[in-house]
Amino acid sequence: MSLTQVSQEVITQEQQIQKDIFYKIDEYQNIIFNAGAGAGKTYALIESLKYIIQTKGKQLNSHNQNIICITYTNVATNEIKERLGNTKLAKVSTIHERLWDLIKDYQKQLVEVHTEKLTTETSSINEDLATVDKFEAYRNVEEKSTFINVMIQNKDDYYQCTNKGAAEFRTAVKSFLNEEYHSLLSNVGNFKSLIGKLYKIRDYEECLNHIERGEYKKVTYDARFNNDRLHKMLISHDTLLEYAYQIINNYERVRQIIIDKYPYILVDEYQDTDEHVIKILKLLSDYSEQINHNLFIGYFGDIAQNIYDTGVGGKISELHPDLHNIAKVYNRRSTNEIIQIINKIRNDDIRQESIYSDADGGSIEFYNGKENDINGFIEKYKTEWNINQDNQLHCLVLTNELVAKYNGFENIYQKLKATPYFKTNWKNINTEILSQDLSKLGTVPNLFFRILDFKIKLENPTTSLLYLAHEKIYKALTFKEVKELIRLLQLISGESVKSFIESIFQIYNEADNLKYKKIIEEIFELETYTFDGFLNYLLNKLFSNIEDENIESAKEKLVELLDVNNIEYIAWFNFISKIENKDIIYHTYHGTKGEEYKNVIVLMQNNFGKDRKKFSSFFTNYNIELNDEELSKYTNTKNLLYVSCSRAIENLRILYLDDISDFRDGIESIFNTIKMCNE
Repeated sequence: MSLTQVSQEVITQEQQIQKDIFYKIDEYQNIIFNAGAGAGKTYALIESLKYIIQTKGKQLNSHNQNIICITYTNVATNEIKERLGNTKLAKVSTIHERLWDLIKDYQKQLVEVHTEKLTTETSSINEDLATVDKFEAYRNVEEKSTFINVMIQNKDDYYQCTNKGAAEFRTAVKSFLNEEYHSLLSNVGNFKSLIGKLYKIRDYEECLNHIERGEYKKVTYDARFNNDRLHKMLISHDTLLEYAYQIINNYERVRQIIIDKYPYILVDEYQDTDEHVIKILKLLSDYSEQINHNLFIGYFGDIAQNIYDTGVGGKISELHPDLHNIAKVYNRRSTNEIIQIINKIRNDDIRQESIYSDADGGSIEFYNGKENDINGFIEKYKTEWNINQDNQLHCLVLTNELVAKYNGFENIYQKLKATPYFKTNWKNINTEILSQDLSKLGTVPNLFFRILDFKIKLENPTTSLLYLAHEKIYKALTFKEVKELIRLLQLISGESVKSFIESIFQIYNEADNLKYKKIIEEIFELETYTFDGFLNYLLNKLFSNIEDENIESAKEKLVELLDVNNIEYIAWFNFISKIENKDIIYHTYHGTKGEEYKNVIVLMQNNFGKDRKKFSSFFTNYNIELNDEELSKYTNTKNLLYVSCSRAIENLRILYLDDISDFRDGIESIFNTIKMCNE
């Protein structure tokens, strides 16, 4: 086995598939290109881009036009750019970056949409205040406007005391709040929730006033953050998608300009693309037909690799019907033995075959065991496969706990998981804590990542100022001012994350240096730049609606989180950054999308999150006709298993950690023989 020999007949067949794509491009016929794992989907995409550049380049240049290629992640963007080579004709970027580029100049329209959003959000908050039980005491207040004005006037003092214990908090607030309102403090958690909503209403109303007076004329998208700051005219990822769709849908002129400027639009990993994006492209497609304007839209991906809840998946045929289907079956990654298995898993119209005539020789085995077998199982293959940093072993685990444990940041994960926020949003744990796409990290993990990035760069003596601060902060500084700024930054110290942050804020409040303050403000984005203010931010994000008697214990838990050994934080940072410098690398199933590895072990069990029958249900229902609801769940699991097993090039082992008696037949239908760990 060498995976090198390809017959001329197969090459001709593969070339014909690419020619079919080229023909559709020439005829401006929209396509959906499905290619199984390892079939060269990215290659087909890049060849299509090259074809457009080579055959239409002069025309595009003469009309000042470009090609759009939108990707799902920054990693994919960089890969395509590198493989495509240097060209100004193709605009390759993430979906969010491209959508913002398309609409950012339509500030009048953006402000109109933003105004509508602010108004809607304000109405929603007022509805909560009028109906939610915990605000009943507020509804009984007669002089609401007076109460609101007092709280607005004392906003700074209020934020200074929000991190205090319940008794201290009440005392502090009563010092500036009239006695007639003291009854609202009977439940501190409800009071804080109320004030948060009242401040938000005031912020939104002030923002609307600024817009009405013509003082706020610009909406900004900040790719570093995934939470909106609407009152500051700042939007995040999800809101950008919403605004882009509204603007392109509402304004015909915008549609006209886009299709005039970009007659070719290619979408990478279409199955993971948000529905808003597909709807936008359908709007453009319909409008181009309406005005008899040439536009080509090509979707490249694989429906069987749709593993994200936010991805359009199979719904693309509903949202953008009448696409011309082109499929590619040749696998350039794996041995025949692995291809045979993944064909059984996906079990659909695409039956892959190796493009190589020398593809025999792979090894795949399915084992049944228990959790205490894991270490011995991995050690066995570490020896058998001669694992080292040049021949790594990649272990795919279903539970986030195991990923955190084996990658060395178990305490961080468990402490975040135990907070009320992640208990409520348990479905998002994988994405918000473990996503290697920064735009998808949760608000708090994203902030931790920025802090760690700053800490690591600051502690590296070779890091220059331009990597610590945005150019706008230091470009106008004199040499003396730069020297002073560097001196302040070098004063920041602290082995733990907690002590590092305390040092940051101590200098922030002691030094009268606006540039230093600006650097810190761009990292943290807080109301109050003190350690207590930071703790309060975390408290509001992770322990919202907490009861009064639990506030102190919650703060202690946050301090414990920040005091976790710095080695764990570096391990988590390296995991998110995909810094893989060990013999054995551990991944979530989702985290391996688009990757390929010579040696793979997949650890599998029944449950996934709160789904106690994730894989047992799949094997039980394998090849059985299901209703729509059951089929949706089955398909999601099938896709996850397909993506995981298709990462392997040569060696694949699956270790199932639960009793398989009830669904043994389903497993054997795919993997044939089942072995026991003690065999």
